[in-house]
Amino acid sequence: VVLWHGMGDNCCSPRSMGAVAKFIESRLPGVFVHSINTAEDPDSDRKASFIGSINKQIDGVCEKLKQIPELRDGFNAIGFSQGGLLMRGYVQRCSDPPARSLITLGAPHMGVTEVPGCMGRRSIWCNLMRQIINGEVYGKWAQENIIQAQYYKMMKRMSDYLQHSTFLPYANNEHPTKNATYTERIKQLERMVLIGFSNDSTVLPKESAQFGFYNDDGSQILALHQQPLYTEDWLGLRELDTSGRLVIKEAPGEHVRVYCRMHAVMLT
Repeated sequence: VVLWHGMGDNCCSPRSMGAVAKFIESRLPGVFVHSINTAEDPDSDRKASFIGSINKQIDGVCEKLKQIPELRDGFNAIGFSQGGLLMRGYVQRCSDPPARSLITLGAPHMGVTEVPGCMGRRSIWCNLMRQIINGEVYGKWAQENIIQAQYYKMMKRMSDYLQHSTFLPYANNEHPTKNATYTERIKQLERMVLIGFSNDSTVLPKESAQFGFYNDDGSQILALHQQPLYTEDWLGLRELDTSGRLVIKEAPGEHVRVYCRMHAVMLT
């Protein structure tokens, strides 16, 4: 099992990923669990969840996982929040070692329209991020250095998003020329589980966790099955769905409030 933590977390905190790893090990004796670290130490790993390039981080993880012998025959991937989106990026780009199944919890698969975790907040970080978002979110510096900018989708600037966003429109095959490899690797999954949270105020819209998003004029949310991404099968999700390999669930509560009971369901 391979875990990828979310924004503001790190690979090994005993209150988050460390606890998840121990729980999985207790439920599945003998299982190998690896928690992804994108930096040299936990503190730098936490900072890297805000600052850096998603593309470079995924490339780095691809190389790191190749070096772990316990994973050579494949693994089950679990991504939390932002880590779920990045883990999907791994699935689409990397096949050595291959992910057999992918579980994401509260992942911003279709992007966000508000700085994650900043709704109604006026902290220094949130104010700084809003300044960046309102100004140069699709500028070169933000797209190379601010992780959240790389999956931010500003409805009034969709042409800028498609032209300049360095990660999400490629991951979602939103450009006219589709990446067939991305589609095929999603189709190869044995199972994909998308878990959203009923009161999520971190990922907005919360439906993004299940590939839902606003329609073109922003007047309503379109669920996955109404999205061109599904109807035209840009990513292979429709094929997963029709073959019974796509599972969509909603959990009660706020963003990624996960209890051991849920983990037990996911792992059986």
